[in-house]
Amino acid sequence: MTDDRLSKEEINALFQEAAAGKEEDVVHFHEVEKEALSELFSVAIGSLTTTLSSVFMQDVFVSNITMQILPEDRFQQEVSLPYVEAAIRYEGAAAGETIMMVNPPDAQDMADIWQVAKGDDGNGSVDKSLTAVMTGMMDSIHKGLSMASGSSFSGSFTNLQVVSESANSVLVEKGTEPIYMDITFELSIGSIVQTVVHHVVPATVAKQISELLVSAEDLQAAEQQETQKAKEQEAELQQSNHSEQVNEEKEPVTFDSRVKEPEPNIQNVQFTNFSQEDHPYGEQRNLNMLLDIPLQVTVELGRTKRIVKDILELSHGSILELDKLAGEPVDILINSKLIAKGEVVVIDENFGVRVTDILSAAERLSKLR
Repeated sequence: MTDDRLSKEEINALFQEAAAGKEEDVVHFHEVEKEALSELFSVAIGSLTTTLSSVFMQDVFVSNITMQILPEDRFQQEVSLPYVEAAIRYEGAAAGETIMMVNPPDAQDMADIWQVAKGDDGNGSVDKSLTAVMTGMMDSIHKGLSMASGSSFSGSFTNLQVVSESANSVLVEKGTEPIYMDITFELSIGSIVQTVVHHVVPATVAKQISELLVSAEDLQAAEQQETQKAKEQEAELQQSNHSEQVNEEKEPVTFDSRVKEPEPNIQNVQFTNFSQEDHPYGEQRNLNMLLDIPLQVTVELGRTKRIVKDILELSHGSILELDKLAGEPVDILINSKLIAKGEVVVIDENFGVRVTDILSAAERLSKLR
């Protein structure tokens, strides 16, 4: 009779093979891919301002767009339960299940505003209204992704639910990989909704998108640069350890009554190399993504503040005095951010504005981020 029991060495080998296989399954993103994805989604989500303003019939602002690549356990720490989860399946240039998340009270307010804007007076189904809102948001994002990347993105709404336990999330039930791309942004709708929205994309879907943005040549160059950087950091660490060992050697004891002043630590000045190799790969391509995205342009004549009594007394023919002087330049805002000043002109039957003072192109681009 043979002994089928595994030895300790064989068991350890099996565990090592399983761990190695698990590491190989984890999707890895290089910095150049993260930069390209962050730029793409910043542009696509930024276009929500115009779309949602017309949907809600309110001033809508999107700000503080951020992107992180997170393992599942870290992602669960980033979000607060419960939350409303809308599941949207990506189709076209990238395929896979994704979700949009918002906290329940804000989701209720968004549904209420949508119903009023559509003339339902709050009599419609909240789930139906919220589904329409989430679907509209994702349609706008997909259009932005398509315009910015030059590839076709679309999607289909699959589910809406309130998640009180992370295990009930669509991403967990579908068995997606334990790495997510989490895009968050602050959404303001009038004076009613001030919330943070999460758009969560599994790493395999994000990888499909990054392959559309980063060429094989750029990716190979990025890998070489990261490898070289790792070698330099290792060399610096070894040099630092060697220096510490030398400093720890005991100096001979002397009976000089004078206190020995510590010798200054003098190092050679190192200047940062701003060569072409240090620039992010694909930077020009990412910049080109911005050129076809629609932005909301607002010309602000002026502002004023009034008490409630004054507002209630307004009627036809009432005049409000603004904080601008006659002839003073008006403000030109892009997505609610001041980028220029100008003077009002008349073009045929329409009003226009002639730019008299404007930020530089670099400053304008920074304002749009």
